[in-house]
Amino acid sequence: MRWLKLALLFFSTPLFGQQLGFALEQINGQSIIDEGLTGSGVKIGIIDGGFLRSDQSKSLESFFENDQVAGYKDYLDPKAKPFYGKSAFDDVHGTEVWELIGGFNETRNVQYGLATGATYYLARTDHGGYERRQEEKYAIKAMEWMAKEGVKIINISLGYNFGFNDKRENYKQNQIDGKSTIMTKAIEKITEKYGVLFVIAAGNDGNNGWEILGSPGDAKSALTVGSTKLKVWDGMNYSSKGPNWLEYVKPEISCYSSLGTSFSAPIITGLAACLLEKDSTLSAQDLKQLIINSGSLMHPNNHIGYGVPDGRKALNLLAEKEVETNNQLSSDKKSEIIQLDEPSIYVSIYHKSGWEVVKKEIIRTNKSSIKVKRKDGADSSTIIWQGGSLEVFWK
Repeated sequence: MRWLKLALLFFSTPLFGQQLGFALEQINGQSIIDEGLTGSGVKIGIIDGGFLRSDQSKSLESFFENDQVAGYKDYLDPKAKPFYGKSAFDDVHGTEVWELIGGFNETRNVQYGLATGATYYLARTDHGGYERRQEEKYAIKAMEWMAKEGVKIINISLGYNFGFNDKRENYKQNQIDGKSTIMTKAIEKITEKYGVLFVIAAGNDGNNGWEILGSPGDAKSALTVGSTKLKVWDGMNYSSKGPNWLEYVKPEISCYSSLGTSFSAPIITGLAACLLEKDSTLSAQDLKQLIINSGSLMHPNNHIGYGVPDGRKALNLLAEKEVETNNQLSSDKKSEIIQLDEPSIYVSIYHKSGWEVVKKEIIRTNKSSIKVKRKDGADSSTIIWQGGSLEVFWK
């Protein structure tokens, strides 16, 4: 089932005559571009719904002109003509995801994704008109096909939890445990056997009754991606959270999308491809850790993980250069006055026990200092404002 039903093609202010998507600007994608990295030599797989009119997209036309589409399979209708579908069934979803992995519109001079030089394998496994467990089996077949073809990064902006047509097929929350669902188990096996990095959208159930991410975002080896706001890098309310019963943090990383985590994950997939181009010796788990280490937060939480990755920081880490670390302090008081770099639109505070958020607090202010109070059950608080962050450890 698709985590999103709408397009995201917003872009930011011109940069040397070229415009970058907002999310690319947020992750310091210009540093990747300046390094000359395009994901060249890297095989990327996209498992999604339809790729409707991908062959007509101005943002994707170079992939067809330069023979960068190495494989396409439609598991719903193997005899169907490629890139067909119906808008009513949201068959454009895969097209939009692809654009955010590596799309560049030469006519408008807008770059949406970083992996403009990668080679792509596409699989249609999800039907917008219904939700059935069979779609999970199609996705697993697609994973296996791509892995055997040498694909090293697979983007999945799909998720499975409670939305099946036959309610008996719905998962229970306690099955999102990293070992129970068929998709999650398949990802772990394929990662171990073939060394594939799966980049998974966390899901858009953060502000409904389900709240947590779905399968296969719970796979331990996968890099699960949440969504943040643009200026203050705290989580979007819709972005699904990591279950508190996991022994590891989910999601691990996040970046901007105003319309769903489906469009955050492909931004990170493009970044991953460029970093793998830079150092092809990286294993899937090394690549995952590199992206995590480039995040805006040293201390994670189960809403946005380690925050927003930074392309320049990742390159510096590869070059073994010293990188800036986040500010932190210890306090034996009941509250602390925190000085901000400058007045912020608002300040977001994640009060945590370990990495689990026990309370999220929003402070709207036009001042350059705020008072942060310790909350019951919290041993630390992550404070995020426009342009900065700080970790307070309560003694």
